[in-house]
Amino acid sequence: MSLDLPQEIEQLAERRAAEVGLGSAADYVARLVAADARDATDPDLEAALLEGLEGEGEEWNLDAMRAECRASLAAARRGA
Repeated sequence: MSLDLPQEIEQLAERRAAEVGLGSAADYVARLVAADARDATDPDLEAALLEGLEGEGEEWNLDAMRAECRASLAAARRGA
């Protein structure tokens, strides 16, 4: 199979391939396609995504999330 990608996308794929230790952009694209196929056939993931789309959800409080992360990191550093 041969793909014709825009130059900037091809360069991005080559750069990402190198960053994640793959030999080529083709290897990187193959990994993306395999991950997409796996995710598309994962019923638990699909159910969770649909639940999130259909559910009422809740508002995210970015400041509270940051504070919780900082507290968790501080506790981990203290060995708690």
